[in-house]
Amino acid sequence: MKKAILNLRPLEEKHLKKIQELAPDYTVVSSLKEAEDRSAIKAVYGWNTEDGQALIDDSASDVQWIQLASAGADYMDFDKLKNQKITLTNASGIHKFGIAESVFGMLLSYTRGIGYSIKMQAQSKWEPISSGQEMNGKTMLIVGAGEIGQQTAKLAQVFGMKTIGVNRSGRSVDYMDEQVTQRNLKEALFKADVVVNILPLTDETRNLFNLSLFREMKESAVFINVGRGQTVVTDDLMTALDEKYLAFAALDVVHQEPLPSDHPLYKREDVLLTPHISGNLDAYDESLFAIFEENLKAFAAGEDLPKNVVDYLAGY
Repeated sequence: MKKAILNLRPLEEKHLKKIQELAPDYTVVSSLKEAEDRSAIKAVYGWNTEDGQALIDDSASDVQWIQLASAGADYMDFDKLKNQKITLTNASGIHKFGIAESVFGMLLSYTRGIGYSIKMQAQSKWEPISSGQEMNGKTMLIVGAGEIGQQTAKLAQVFGMKTIGVNRSGRSVDYMDEQVTQRNLKEALFKADVVVNILPLTDETRNLFNLSLFREMKESAVFINVGRGQTVVTDDLMTALDEKYLAFAALDVVHQEPLPSDHPLYKREDVLLTPHISGNLDAYDESLFAIFEENLKAFAAGEDLPKNVVDYLAGY
């Protein structure tokens, strides 16, 4: 019986032809119902909790590789995947331009009074802000210095900002004027005018940004979260804003999504909320397939996958 790839993402005809070209020994099925034998499915493109979970829960499953459509993989059962010797790859890197641009969109909305002006326009009011902030000469602390962090730092330097990157190792990365380890995050916070959180969700990062860290920030600081909502203790963030430990927060992700309509974050003048849209792209599936294609070449040849392999121990 021919081996199969379970496809759980939209694929154009050109993509299907490319799969056939790279992996002629495989057929593509779009649901478990289409598969004559689940044990024939060796790879999964995309993910959903119905077909995907049912497949790996099946004792007859012989899945060897799953390509996620997201950069974050914290919703996957790492222990199960590791025990079944399944390689997991993510979509890390395809969001870097969109998310970095969103960071500056949110930041400038606050510093240049754009968000305020939109609110005044909706009320038919001509009420200029009393002053605006310039980013030139300010310092941005980027917590999570991967591809998105580096692209964010690149834009920050164009604005004339100093950049400080935070990662686990403290190794130098592009576009960072200074680099520190996550262990030294608390000591670095007081230097920053803008703190950008781009961390994945792991055991180490869950609830990392709590009241203790917010206390270390400048009273004028802006906190931006485009990483994972559960890396921030939301109640602590609101308390920090109330106590003026920082000035403003822009959140593309929150601890509970969708955020309930009665949550107090919605009504805060010192918080900008965007509904987890910073990673949206106009060519998402094209960008994702490029990762899948590179990995498929290696997979079909029986080689180790070269792109975006998730480290189960690190959690990303």
